Amino acid sequence: MTLKIREAVPDDLPQVHDMIGLLARHHGDEPKISLDDLRRKIFDLGMGCILVAAEEEGLVGYALILTRPNLVTGGVGHDINHLFVVEWRRRAGIGRALIAAARAMAVARGAEGLMIGTHWENLGAQRAYREMGLEEVTHGPRFKVALG
Repeated sequence: MTLKIREAVPDDLPQVHDMIGLLARHHGDEPKISLDDLRRKIFDLGMGCILVAAEEEGLVGYALILTRPNLVTGGVGHDINHLFVVEWRRRAGIGRALIAAARAMAVARGAEGLMIGTHWENLGAQRAYREMGLEEVTHGPRFKVALG
């Protein structure tokens, strides 16, 4: 199987949308975004960039990259907000390849940093991120409020 990591194109969105649903359900959430809304947010409004992992059979993973301005330095950072690989292709280096591609993209776009998070119980992901040279950071407590 030949793996290619590339930026998503509009024709990729049905498969990405399906994977978003799988990721949401994995975390106990109900996916609500429509395919049209996903297309609008990514391609019309530029709210993020999606990298896809493509093999002959189709897409096997994706990463959603968000740009985060730093109002102190004037630069930007990138956040890997979603990272997903289909279950039958996990542990094959696809997640690592998506992170490496996100890192290369961030460097090419002049970002001053790249962030990724994981659930505190996901020790495998934490180990993999450390092995890839990512440094663990702590931001202190975070809080949220639902607005809708």
